[in-house]
Amino acid sequence: MLLAPTRLEWLALRRCLAANGPAPGIEVIRCGVGMRRYQPPSGTRSALITCGLAGGLRPELIPGTVVVASSVAMEDGEPVGCDPAWVGTLIAGVRSLGIEPVVGPMVTVRRLAVGPERVVWAARGFAAADMETALIAPTGAPLGSLRVILDAPSREVSAGWSSPRRAGVDPRRWSEMAWLARRAPAYALLAGRCLAAGLAVR
Repeated sequence: MLLAPTRLEWLALRRCLAANGPAPGIEVIRCGVGMRRYQPPSGTRSALITCGLAGGLRPELIPGTVVVASSVAMEDGEPVGCDPAWVGTLIAGVRSLGIEPVVGPMVTVRRLAVGPERVVWAARGFAAADMETALIAPTGAPLGSLRVILDAPSREVSAGWSSPRRAGVDPRRWSEMAWLARRAPAYALLAGRCLAAGLAVR
């Protein structure tokens, strides 16, 4: 099962999968930011793969970098390893497009990690931050995550984007909104292309 948080990421993933032809048995779910729209089926053992955008934590990870999670952790939890077979599949898919992914631990945060928080998580060894993947670790299902860095230490967005509706009407955020409007769709499509490529070589 493939999980995309927002409508933007969900549509991009569906578009890329459709372009690669039928994918029998593959379900694409819009799970919502923070998994707010998703209730995992009880007893599921199907792999759960999240796909979309993330925040970069390490200084060298610039916007547009493709990250494949090797493990995921909540802010106050222990890391949970991602399924090795799926990690390999995602890496192979990214490489088939001529891109070298960054493979590393990812942290699932409750709010956007910006400023000093990025430094803290990077110092703890995390490469990127999302708001979903570790929340589904308790299901016991095989996990995977492929993300494209949207904002990074070199190009930060305001913490105000934790509430996009409020940020969108704040004149102080309009320059950021224009940048996000250009980059987010392209990066969501990149994430979708990489995952679709992984399924094609699986």
